[in-house]
Amino acid sequence: MSVRKWSRKLTPILAAVLLVPALVLTGAPAAQAAAAQLVAAPDGQGSDCTREAPCGLAGAQLRARELVGSGSAVTVTLLAGRYDLSQTLRFSAQDSGTPEHPVVWRAADPDAVVISGGTSVTGWTQYDAAGGIWAADVPVGSRSRQLYVDGAWAPVAQATARELGFPTSWSGTSTGYRVTDATSRRWLDALRPEEVGQVEFVYTGKTGPWTQSRCPLSSVTPGESATTLTMLKTCWDGMTKRPPRAPIESGGLPNMSTSTVPTYVANHYSLLSAGEWYLDSAAGRLYYAPQPGVDIHDLDITLPRLERLVTVSGTLAEPVHDLSFEGLQFSYATWLGPSVTGFAEVQSNLHITGAPNQGKCTVTVPAGTCPYGALSQPLGNVDVTASRNVRFVGNSFRALGGAGLSVRYGAHGTVIEGNHITDTSGTGLFLGCTYDPQPWDPTTHDGIKQNCTPDPAAVAGDQIGRDEAVSDTLVANNVVHAVGRDYKAAPGITVLFGRDLRMVHNEVYDTPYTGITAGVVQGHATDADNPSNNPNVNARNEISDNVIHDYMQELRDGGAIYVEGHQAEYVHTADGTLDVEATRANGFVASGNVAFNDRPDTNYTYYDDAGSQFITWDANVAFRTAGASQGGCSPAGYLWTINNYFAQRVGRYACSPPALAVTAENNTAIPASPTLDDVPEAILAGAGLEPAYSTLSKVGPRVLRYQSPRRADGTVLLAATGLRDQTKIYAGRTELERRRIGSTFVEVVVPDSLASQPISVGMPAHPQQTTRVNETDPSVTSSGWSRSASRGLGDFQDDLLFTRTDGATVSFTFTGNRVRIHGEKNNDQAAVAIAIDDQDPVTVDTASPTRVADAVVYESPRLGDGPHTVTITKLSGTYATFDGYEYVYRW
Repeated sequence: MSVRKWSRKLTPILAAVLLVPALVLTGAPAAQAAAAQLVAAPDGQGSDCTREAPCGLAGAQLRARELVGSGSAVTVTLLAGRYDLSQTLRFSAQDSGTPEHPVVWRAADPDAVVISGGTSVTGWTQYDAAGGIWAADVPVGSRSRQLYVDGAWAPVAQATARELGFPTSWSGTSTGYRVTDATSRRWLDALRPEEVGQVEFVYTGKTGPWTQSRCPLSSVTPGESATTLTMLKTCWDGMTKRPPRAPIESGGLPNMSTSTVPTYVANHYSLLSAGEWYLDSAAGRLYYAPQPGVDIHDLDITLPRLERLVTVSGTLAEPVHDLSFEGLQFSYATWLGPSVTGFAEVQSNLHITGAPNQGKCTVTVPAGTCPYGALSQPLGNVDVTASRNVRFVGNSFRALGGAGLSVRYGAHGTVIEGNHITDTSGTGLFLGCTYDPQPWDPTTHDGIKQNCTPDPAAVAGDQIGRDEAVSDTLVANNVVHAVGRDYKAAPGITVLFGRDLRMVHNEVYDTPYTGITAGVVQGHATDADNPSNNPNVNARNEISDNVIHDYMQELRDGGAIYVEGHQAEYVHTADGTLDVEATRANGFVASGNVAFNDRPDTNYTYYDDAGSQFITWDANVAFRTAGASQGGCSPAGYLWTINNYFAQRVGRYACSPPALAVTAENNTAIPASPTLDDVPEAILAGAGLEPAYSTLSKVGPRVLRYQSPRRADGTVLLAATGLRDQTKIYAGRTELERRRIGSTFVEVVVPDSLASQPISVGMPAHPQQTTRVNETDPSVTSSGWSRSASRGLGDFQDDLLFTRTDGATVSFTFTGNRVRIHGEKNNDQAAVAIAIDDQDPVTVDTASPTRVADAVVYESPRLGDGPHTVTITKLSGTYATFDGYEYVYRW
């Protein structure tokens, strides 16, 4: 059977819409509805909504509703500036247009309109000169889990347990800890009662290597011989009292040992270091420590006030419809839920906020809440429910404290195209709701209304059925990167449940966890022996022609595309048996995706995990990846892996293998670093942004992500972010002939005379050009070393490798003629040996009276041109560290 490839539901011509001035676009022939042009401005006070007398947003909305009611085709043009909202901007059925004339909210300049839920903080005074800490007054009672500096996320005050001198374990209790060591007690006992509830313990990988849970303190009780810590009950129980795995489950939810010391401690003034902030809500004071040499008065510092910026919400009977948002930036919102319930993470930012058997249904004893997997999901700072034909085209979702955009509950025909999603604390985009896998079951309806909508009272009268599920959604030509700023298990895009969903031609990269996930957790009560357990509404969903790279940068056990559970609506023959081919046509397809660059311990690239079934992997590419290219743990079966180009193994099932049909055929093994001799150019050219949206690729950082070996004809295949059509490529200081292949790949011609010189993107190499490489790069291998991430100490990319084992080695290979090795210097470190190629090792002392992060611990002498291998061996001291390297080419 040939794999389904659907036709596009939106033509690339929409990309051109944003290039035309808004006031010209909406002119219409006399036979059409009258075109109403409204204008809003950040300081608008008028009632006419004209350029001469613009309205504010609220006034423009009221006027638009009046005009729509009279039959006009309405466009609201937003003039440049930042629109600081005092409350959520809510769109209801009254704001709807018609299919021929949707109501359009559009930026006059797509790069200059910000819908903001925050307030700029000014009036800074120096508070602690020695510590470099400044303070400013904010309204008493201000609450936020985020702060944004010059438009970018800033970390809250934090320190690792090791920095605080905490031991490797405490004595655990059913409610928290009993702490006896003097160092821990000294810090904990000093907390004032009003500070205790603000302090959070963060646990990376402790409830599964794919999670990062966060739990606030509830009380600290000093005693004569021990200090008693009581953690927030909901959170502590959700991390430590999860029910054991039931017999029918294909995957359990790991418990954390109560003796586990947090990875780091967050949100207390004493933890402040450069680049971090702390909010004293009760006193109305915000503290910030600028980076050295930065004048705080030169910074734009924004404290979020709102959780939701925009809601588009109707009812199933009266949905919002035919509404479009174009060229807007949605920024500066927070999400306060984890401060109230904690963040006992299960997977992909889904977490427990009720009993520890939340969402475990009848599979546990005692039974948990139903439906299975009905966990709490992050708040969407822009939220769409009960809608028809709502479009987000050419917008930016950035600097947001929850999920950037969520589309749930009866949202049909949503178009999300040509957007830039970045710098979100959680996942970039959420589709679906954890409570709606079986909306045909009346017992689920109250839960759906309570948990899948922003206003349960407004939808109390809705009659729920299959139409409640998200359907006919197009997610195309978006760039999603640098998500999961606070909640590290955030995928770039998360799909829970839906029908006829298409995620095509997107670029997803720089994610701490999985690139795109579908069916999270919901498959765990389904396995090969019980394939019909927990059916859901998923049908005919597709993830195709995307470029996904530099994913799994911090956590473990995920992939480029991660799929779980039922992915097809069953079709039966007349005699009641399962019609496999017809059901496959209702199943999930991933085709034409290109994935590369994960971390060294990634399990799978294309990951069909617990309970997954009716999945087709067709004509995908995977290279420079670890683990298997395709496989999983305890899938049910009905898996087709065909026509792919994979550098690693196909069909690796580390747990129980699928018992139902599995097909793997016509797959091509390629090198880990392929050239165009190994991968069809058509797949590389077709993946990522389509031509009409190719200029959107410029929004990412300009970084060379991949360089193939040089072919005999001198050509080299490159992948880079931040590309424009006119971006130049250089070998050394010489510009190369180049040919762009799609939005991410470029072919260049490197003559023999330049073969040993480093390639650079955008600018010619400086005569002393240095290229910095993080320790997570595939060029690095290690034995006996572990990775520590999110330390907040100034490490390059906020992570490093460390070891306590003498003799442990880490190695890397580079091409150049000089190298600098980076690491941390501290009083618990001592000697390491550094060997380059076959030369005798050099002993380097990394001890320092105080901590120095991202230090150059060694610089080589001038080396010969060409490739070199460096090996670092720990000799003495408690720790050795490695924070990557930079290689140098001099002419």
